[in-house]
Amino acid sequence: MKLRVLKSAVSGLLVWLTYGVVEFALAYGSHRHLLFLKWQWKLLGLLFGAYAVMGFVLGGAIGVLLLAAKRAGGADDSGTQNQTAAALTLVLAFLINLLLGWPLPREEYVAFGLALALTALFAAAVTSRAWLQRTSFLANPWFLAPLLLASPWFGFEIWNKHSEPARTLVPLLLTGAIMAAAAGWHRWFGKRAARASQQWRTLGVTAAIGCAAIAVLQWNAPLSVTQASGPAMPGRCNVVLITMDTVRADHLPLYGYDRDTTPHLREFARQATLYRRATAAADMTLPAHASIFTGLYPGWHGAHLGVPGYPIGRPLPSQAVTLAGLLRNNGYQTAAVVGNWAYLAPSMGLDQGFTEYDSHRPVRLADSERPFYLSLTARSLLGHVVGTNEFAARVLRAADINERGLTWLSQAGHDKPFFLFLNYMDAHAPYIPPAPFDTAFPGKDPHFTPWVDYENVRRAVLSGSHLLTDPEKRHIVSQYDGTIAYMDSELGKLLDNLRARGVYENTLIIITSDHGEAFGEHNLMEHATGFLYEDQVHVPLFVKYPGQHEVQAFDAPVSEVDLMPTILDVAGISSSGLQGRSLRSPRTDDSGPVYAEDQAFGYLGKYPRFRGVRRAIFAGHLKLLTWTAGPPQFYDLSTDPGEAHDLYRPDDPRATALLARLNAWTASIPGRPSKSPRTPPDKSDVDRLKSLGYIQ
Repeated sequence: MKLRVLKSAVSGLLVWLTYGVVEFALAYGSHRHLLFLKWQWKLLGLLFGAYAVMGFVLGGAIGVLLLAAKRAGGADDSGTQNQTAAALTLVLAFLINLLLGWPLPREEYVAFGLALALTALFAAAVTSRAWLQRTSFLANPWFLAPLLLASPWFGFEIWNKHSEPARTLVPLLLTGAIMAAAAGWHRWFGKRAARASQQWRTLGVTAAIGCAAIAVLQWNAPLSVTQASGPAMPGRCNVVLITMDTVRADHLPLYGYDRDTTPHLREFARQATLYRRATAAADMTLPAHASIFTGLYPGWHGAHLGVPGYPIGRPLPSQAVTLAGLLRNNGYQTAAVVGNWAYLAPSMGLDQGFTEYDSHRPVRLADSERPFYLSLTARSLLGHVVGTNEFAARVLRAADINERGLTWLSQAGHDKPFFLFLNYMDAHAPYIPPAPFDTAFPGKDPHFTPWVDYENVRRAVLSGSHLLTDPEKRHIVSQYDGTIAYMDSELGKLLDNLRARGVYENTLIIITSDHGEAFGEHNLMEHATGFLYEDQVHVPLFVKYPGQHEVQAFDAPVSEVDLMPTILDVAGISSSGLQGRSLRSPRTDDSGPVYAEDQAFGYLGKYPRFRGVRRAIFAGHLKLLTWTAGPPQFYDLSTDPGEAHDLYRPDDPRATALLARLNAWTASIPGRPSKSPRTPPDKSDVDRLKSLGYIQ
């Protein structure tokens, strides 16, 4: 009796593990730019461990039930019966999983109907010898798993650009083909497959295919080195530009924060220049980075939201003159490794001028965008035993960025200077710092999940139906600060590596952020909301000039559009037509204002406060905001850095003067055609942005 239950449990384990391997291969085998990273080994082990446990327990349980019912059957059918019973547990779990995701897309209805039919067939098979003989070919796990997953996988991963009828018909044909293959296999190898030793063959095949799939993903092709197109310029400095995506300035101790989030940056600043009043050109990645790479504000370079025909944002036009392009044409080797694989993807045009551009993303384990996969159930069960927040990680970590960037640098030629751009993404929502940084600062709630609790809070706050509570804010900020501390630790390693290579002294190193992040201020969360408050546009900026050994600091306003002219100035490359100015000749309080502009994602337009375009002008410590759908706002940042007190009055001469300058600046924005020479992003681009939480 015990042996029979054990065999049933082992059958369950093998069926579920096989499903896990097939699910893993199907989910990620159709994607380019995917990497399986070192820190994901633990997660994959946990996931497959959960499948093994679920299969073993459910297989054993159904074995007990069969014995209790004293089902009639010969010993010759026990292996087939055990496998069919194990298949029943998998199909039933798959069916329940689909029910929990109701309503379903059209292609998933095919999978639902199939799972329902298989549940009935396998239930009959475990109680009837006749039905067992008719349906056992469908219980082969190497055919059963593709059979369940074919329709939703094909519709979601492969056929998503085609019409709904086609997305239903083709999966039906694929399902029929798999069933025919299963029947043919059973006809030729059925007797052999029924032997008990087949379980161990299945285990071996499962392990071999799983290892092979992982090995393929583990082979992360490094960036190659392409020679610069311009002539060699001996003596020119190297350039390293780092953007810490989504890092607001006031969460760094050098900007007054009371938590020591960046000890390595503090040490770096001892021989660098600190710009205390650096302002983002916009409150989201696309226009901000485009301003960094072009030296122009969003209205001039055109890569921003709100352009007709581009619901997720207009890419940078292909004729843009970019920093990387100018450097390459002047003899620089240019490469980029970016964590933000959504808005820094090549399709958004920001790769222009880079000879090597790496925008990979990690394999998504337990992906909530594919609820038909059982990995979500496995993750939920694991959550009762171990922490599972890392399953929600969406981007390469700073260590991964460093590794790939430094690999390229080790292969770069020594006869030409290099420009290396690195984009860290760790501080972006849903804020998942690796241990021990997840507990580096107090406030963490171990029960607060990034895929349910955080998303619910974010949506409620943005809709105006919820104010962020103190416990919620403490948790979110503790994790956000943990990601900053983690990036700081990796920055320290990167800088040490540059020193060890002997290139640190002659390298212009710029460390900044593209924009900030809101944590309940003005009842906002995150960024890309079209607001230009300080929590979203005040960014850190550190610059280490070649040969610099003394600390410097400036309090005058500077902008992201100043980075390109600064780099070109230090590199000795002439430029024209830029709106920024070299930071080696920084503005004074009266020598020129700084601007910012942006608008919210389209999906937020259903809420009136997110409609229209906001623009800002910064002159000294004064800041004026305008809004196309509402009145201006006016703040004195020297006394009100949190912008809690709107000082705007139409008769205030300070506000009137700034408003006139901002209106003149706005009037000078060039008109652009509604369509760009670039092809608008397709559905795969939309899915990519959904995956990072940018759109709903």
